Amino acid sequence: MSNNTPANFKMEYRFKAPRDLVFKAFSTAEALNEWWGPVETRNSVISLDFRPGGIFHFRMEGAGQVSYGRFLFRDIQPPHLLEFTNAFANEQAQVVKAPFDMPFPLEILYRITLHEEGEETVLSLVGQPLAASPEETASFLSINGSMQKGFGGTFGQLVIYLRKINNI
Repeated sequence: MSNNTPANFKMEYRFKAPRDLVFKAFSTAEALNEWWGPVETRNSVISLDFRPGGIFHFRMEGAGQVSYGRFLFRDIQPPHLLEFTNAFANEQAQVVKAPFDMPFPLEILYRITLHEEGEETVLSLVGQPLAASPEETASFLSINGSMQKGFGGTFGQLVIYLRKINNI
């Protein structure tokens, strides 16, 4: 995804923490176990290979359901860039259809950039479906508000994690 590719999903989140610390929270299983994933589920890291071509495989449990997700890292440039595809997965980290009743892209390409503004780190997230049908793209666009709320909750958990490790 180039910087001037129009993205179908965009959001920004600000952290009162140094950029290096925010970036590092994406790079270890211990950190991701503390904060990654939907707030309404219990999330756990199955495996993390934090390098271009590596996979982050995770489990989400909630409301009597178990689902899995995975990132396939494309580009990692510490401490300012993280690019990956995100997908629902099975227990073996193979891409599967979304566990909800709507046509949805199998994979979403996300690009996270981090930059510092004074005492804050600004995280910018953009995302777009990969190889999606028009119906899948329309479904992706239709849940923009839910995605804003979901990522906002996840990044809120990152705020709590960053406070915790800064106070140790």
